[in-house]
Amino acid sequence: MQHSYAYIAALVATGVSAGGVAGQYYQGDAYAADDGRLVYREAHWLYSDDGVDYRLVVYSCPDGEPFVRKRVDTAPGPATPDVDLVDGRAGYREGVRTRDGRREVFAQADARSPEHSAQLPVPTPPNAVIDAGFDAFIRGHWDTLSGSGVSPVLFLVPSELRYLDFSARVLRDSQADGTELRWFRLSLANWYGFALPHIDVAYDVQTHELREYRGLSNIRDGNGRNVQVHIRFPPSERRTDVAAAEVERAAGVRLTGRCMLR
Repeated sequence: MQHSYAYIAALVATGVSAGGVAGQYYQGDAYAADDGRLVYREAHWLYSDDGVDYRLVVYSCPDGEPFVRKRVDTAPGPATPDVDLVDGRAGYREGVRTRDGRREVFAQADARSPEHSAQLPVPTPPNAVIDAGFDAFIRGHWDTLSGSGVSPVLFLVPSELRYLDFSARVLRDSQADGTELRWFRLSLANWYGFALPHIDVAYDVQTHELREYRGLSNIRDGNGRNVQVHIRFPPSERRTDVAAAEVERAAGVRLTGRCMLR
């Protein structure tokens, strides 16, 4: 089940909505949970084209070398977008695609391995979430999540080629740099979920922007293990002046494949 929690990291880490035509940018710094060292950085570009919202995410090593790219297309729905993630180090890929009106989840262990895929149910199940759709889900269910919570929440886990039942509930409110934060906890909804690591996320109560994430990351270390991280998304690293040329440069950056996280 470790991969299930690892994938939720990807869902949460893309938690900002692309409002309007102007492009947006935000950055997250991921620190190791055990010793606090910087593990990687996430750069997110959000933009719209012909009424459809898109997201581009580039993950970089501490030295700035990019090694993972993710593209998100919300045309199928804000909570259930199409996704394509590729890790340049070994060629791992996962995501969701739409072909001739049919939706498919896929995963590939590395560049030399065969791709595995499965058809997704149509219509989409209630409370289904795919990748960056977590943000749309949080915003659309804010009051319920802040009260009784939501269960089940069906998160799509590409490595499992299926949805898994999770629950989401409010954990606590806190203050950080004069900002009121609301913490939510994600955990498996079945009876043994208590024995597995949970994921905690903090959102700005006023803006509903993601500010912190604590849990298992979808990014792997040099031994193929998913790393435990604490990710901070500082407001100072958010911009709303992103031009198309900036997004194009980020989309074309070469993944070095040399980043071996320890």
